[in-house]
Amino acid sequence: MKQLFKTSMPILLLFALGFSLQFLQSCRKSSNDRIYIPYNNSKTVVASIMGFVTDESGAIIEGATVTTGGYTTISDVNGYFHFDNITTPSHATTVLVSKGNTYFKGSRTIAVNANQKHVLKVSLIAKGTPGTFVAANGGSVSFANGLVLGFPAGGIVNQATGLTYNGQVYVYAHKIDPTTQTGLNTMPGDLRGITANGGEERLLESFGMMVAELYSVDGQLLQIRPGSEATITLTVPTSLQAKAPATIPLWYFDEAKGIWVEEGTAILTGGKYVGKVKHFSFWNCDTPAAAIDLEMTLVDQFGTPLSGYLVKLTNTANNNSRTGTTNTAGWVGGLVYPSATMQMEVYALSSICGTTTPIYSQTVVTSTINLNLGTVTIPITTPAAATISGSIVDCSGNPISNGSVVLSPYNIVITPNALGQFSYSFPCTPSTPITMYAYNLTNNVYGTSSASLVNGLNNVGALNACGSVSPYLSVDMTNISTSINFQYTFNAPASSILQYINIQGTTGNVLSANNSIVGNSVYMMVSDTTVGTHAVTNASFTLPLSGFTDSNYTVQPGSTVTYTGYPTFPGDVIGNYSLNLVGNVTGNNYTVTGSFRAPRQN
Repeated sequence: MKQLFKTSMPILLLFALGFSLQFLQSCRKSSNDRIYIPYNNSKTVVASIMGFVTDESGAIIEGATVTTGGYTTISDVNGYFHFDNITTPSHATTVLVSKGNTYFKGSRTIAVNANQKHVLKVSLIAKGTPGTFVAANGGSVSFANGLVLGFPAGGIVNQATGLTYNGQVYVYAHKIDPTTQTGLNTMPGDLRGITANGGEERLLESFGMMVAELYSVDGQLLQIRPGSEATITLTVPTSLQAKAPATIPLWYFDEAKGIWVEEGTAILTGGKYVGKVKHFSFWNCDTPAAAIDLEMTLVDQFGTPLSGYLVKLTNTANNNSRTGTTNTAGWVGGLVYPSATMQMEVYALSSICGTTTPIYSQTVVTSTINLNLGTVTIPITTPAAATISGSIVDCSGNPISNGSVVLSPYNIVITPNALGQFSYSFPCTPSTPITMYAYNLTNNVYGTSSASLVNGLNNVGALNACGSVSPYLSVDMTNISTSINFQYTFNAPASSILQYINIQGTTGNVLSANNSIVGNSVYMMVSDTTVGTHAVTNASFTLPLSGFTDSNYTVQPGSTVTYTGYPTFPGDVIGNYSLNLVGNVTGNNYTVTGSFRAPRQN
């Protein structure tokens, strides 16, 4: 199985998870491999997926809803999430992340190796301030960095109902620059796509991408009318203009398939690509290319896997690079150019060492068949190098066989062995103390400790994973009449966050949060006490938020709570919710989403 390499910018300033692992399943023998790969995502395997949710700046996002297939979880106080030993497509598993109405939905597509742990990062783009136009009249809306969207008159419909919409449209849009670190972190999926003719899978080189969402004045999602087209204009990044082709295929990101799909073309005019699209999502201007699979495993001189190291492969003929980050086993692989001379460079974590100089390099010559470099040993022998070792144990001091260790602030994930033992080599010694979060993945609790490292070996001892994640309940609330949005989080211990079985009923339960200091409170009665999505039968929100006339609200039909974890007492119930409310004073409609971790009280 292979991990997809992504196009990189010329100078890499990367931290441990700056580029997620994009694996590509390959069960074919090398002698029979084709350069173009038909898309097939039918095979499933059992594997683990874990990672982090951040914003564009790299700041962690707590309480984001993370889904893949039929599985859902919530990012914790470290922005960390994990799916342990799930059944998932091996060729293209898509991880989707959402956080209320403030951010565009983020995603990352990976292919996975059976029985391995794959680490990724999903960075969310803030929606920002919307542009507007009147649907009946059409119009043009401009955004930062040379993105312009043009809409035909009468060309907008309600996405859910298909009915014509003629009122004011709120347009949220953002240009993604693939030559920047931020652009590569926030792009969805990975840089491979399916062609319009033949459904062949290709390696993509991006010349610019964007995302857009349209909303009505009452918060309903809008879309382009079938048979109509909108115009997108994207300024090509300066560093790419010299080689930008006159005509380029357009690709949209298909969340269901987890891959870019070719649809339409764009024309280069005055350093800008102009094209027509029939719907809005993420769009990408890319040239497709043939590809083969390449893979390798990186270890240090002691045979310890090098996890979180960046591998860059540059085609010397066109100077285009593909990058990937090693997983917890030190493995990396993916699509690269066939019949090419590639310069391979391995980079340490610049956020630790403050350098972009590769620690290892070699020349790799590819042909038209897949290539496995096997195990590549990279000695970490600099005088300033540091290695940590230790183990993780539970509250009784027993080794944890199913755990992970997160090293902060670098977002490095280490996988201990079945005895709970772990080791990790830094290419240099961090100048500030590291925080180690020891997770017990079986019950989703962790313990925290810190250490100041010195050159050479550092035995950090037994890390105790017997603490608990702090309870919280987040609120992301939008007045759909005015589009005003506010967010609030109840955090323990300042707030009391509780979940208990309704004593008066046989299956119902109550979820509540209260901060008596500021007078904010939330109360929800939920119809069931099992993992899954259930109706909210009663609710009360007291949130005197600035800019909202209403401070009390009544729940409306269609409101739900999804429990993604419902352990026995005294465990923590985790999940998310989506509510439709009416203000008791104004009668305005509100949407409220959020997530929670609430200790069971009975």
